Amino acid sequence: MRARALLVAYLTLGATDTVLAAAGVDGPRWVSKTLLMPVLIAFVWAAARPGAGRDPWLPIGALVGGFVGDVGLLVDREATFMIGMAGFAVGHVCYLLAFGRMGAALSAGRAVGYLLAWGATMALVWRGLDELLVPVLGYSLLLTAMAAYAAGAGRRTGLGGALFLLSDAVIALGIADVDLVPGQDAVVMPTYVAAQLLLVLTWATWPFARRNADEAADRRSAASSG
Repeated sequence: MRARALLVAYLTLGATDTVLAAAGVDGPRWVSKTLLMPVLIAFVWAAARPGAGRDPWLPIGALVGGFVGDVGLLVDREATFMIGMAGFAVGHVCYLLAFGRMGAALSAGRAVGYLLAWGATMALVWRGLDELLVPVLGYSLLLTAMAAYAAGAGRRTGLGGALFLLSDAVIALGIADVDLVPGQDAVVMPTYVAAQLLLVLTWATWPFARRNADEAADRRSAASSG
């Protein structure tokens, strides 16, 4: 029950922050955006798979990195942007280590596909990145590796990695003043919110499924005792 409430709280915060970001209202986002990762961390802790042998500390570390990134990107300054990018980078390293512990495989075809996607994005933005070019190149390669390995951990996890890649690609387009479609910035928050949730569900029991399983067990117990 607690896990389900935390999941609802996370999704509500994500929807609220998405609306605020689209409307250009920054003040309340210091509440909605900064609470996203702490609430998701609490959800992972409450919904951790019992006895699954998958240590939740690495994904929680990834979410802590996401929290640093969220706060860093709220401030419109290059120094805080770099701190935020470093936070996300630490998070991607944590995810990579976690997927490695799970034995996630990276096929040659998947590696080539993600590298092509990375190259296409960089071809669009590199002229407009200026002094951010080198750090963005390094960060984006790390993110691409995380997304590729996430795909080797399962379809749901792979979708989370792909959405994270899409969200950050749109941020890079914005920094480089590249407008591919009208209102492209509006996809940053919903894809990011979904990405983080889909990634950490790898280590969590879906609260609705757990409740249904418990109810089914209770029914079987009552039937056998009757």
